Amino acid sequence: MLILVLIIAGFSGLAGYFYGKQRTAITERQLFQQQLKKQQQQLQTANQKAQKLSLPNFFQTQLNAVAKKNHYLGTAEIVYHGKVVATWASGYANFAKLQANTLNTGFEINSIQKGMTGTLLMQQVELGRVALTDHLSQYYPKVPGADQITLRELLNMTSGLSTPHGFNNTTFTSNQQLIANDIPKTVFNPNMHYKWRYQAINFILLAGIIEKVSHQTYPHLFQKQIINKLHLKHTAFAYALPNRYESATGYYFKTGMDPETPYLNPAVTNAAQQHSELGTGQIYMSAHDLYRVEKSLLDGTLSKLHQQLFVDGSTSHYGGGYYNYPTYKGANGAGVGFLSRVHISPDGQNALILLSNVTGPRINMDNMSKPLDPLLFPNK
Repeated sequence: MLILVLIIAGFSGLAGYFYGKQRTAITERQLFQQQLKKQQQQLQTANQKAQKLSLPNFFQTQLNAVAKKNHYLGTAEIVYHGKVVATWASGYANFAKLQANTLNTGFEINSIQKGMTGTLLMQQVELGRVALTDHLSQYYPKVPGADQITLRELLNMTSGLSTPHGFNNTTFTSNQQLIANDIPKTVFNPNMHYKWRYQAINFILLAGIIEKVSHQTYPHLFQKQIINKLHLKHTAFAYALPNRYESATGYYFKTGMDPETPYLNPAVTNAAQQHSELGTGQIYMSAHDLYRVEKSLLDGTLSKLHQQLFVDGSTSHYGGGYYNYPTYKGANGAGVGFLSRVHISPDGQNALILLSNVTGPRINMDNMSKPLDPLLFPNK
């Protein structure tokens, strides 16, 4: 009996030992799982914070890499979800004075101005002073084919009008006189009517119509409705730059030149030539001023009729000053030693702004925008 009791006691003690050990293991496992879960939650929270903190770093790294690879000269800005996440400034605004480009430097935006001209027109449409269905003959009957061309067709560059020999004027008295001088140089091709052909004369005429229906000059309206309304600090007309305005000089880079010497050929224009680009290429802007304007063109700040303005007008997707693509809207500027590009989402929240004061093969805007576009405008 004594032996039996000892055996039972031994088994009981052994069972208790293993039971206690199992309970300890279960408890330790539960504690481990709890700690692991807590650590995972902390890690997830940290990752989320890191992602938020590193977003500007990510875009800045991407912009730096693309700009350095392409030896980009000028300024650039990337906006993501309405916030500036990356900027770039390099090269000289004025090489002779060794004045560097900065984020406040103003560059000639050239044809990107057309979207702003279209918006000024839509403001007059809102006021009932003009309609896109109006014919050009109501305002400039002497233009060839004017009785067949609507204002909508001018906005879409499908009017059939062109100026084969240019339209630069050597003197300037007024915008209306400038247009009067341009009309004899303008040709209407019925075979090109309703077909897209990029011609500045379309927007020069629209700028003149804006003046006629508003009874105000184009520069006055631009100042009042865009510069003053948005409180822009680095925007001005080329022929009226303020004394302390930080403007870039444009430079022509010719094929065969040494890539290390992009500043040998400064572009020189006079006031009459600058006036000649009425509504189509007279404005200097900094990169951020340009973004603010482009965003305001699209979000209804400047015109509630923006959705009627920026629509495809032809197979080119051009309408109202933008190329209207599925995931973004684009505008380009080129001339007098400057290159510019805007790619912006339809809601204005994501954008790539590129401004350069060196033209020709030295700067390639496609090489700058193509690697960055998928980050800002992914295909749905």
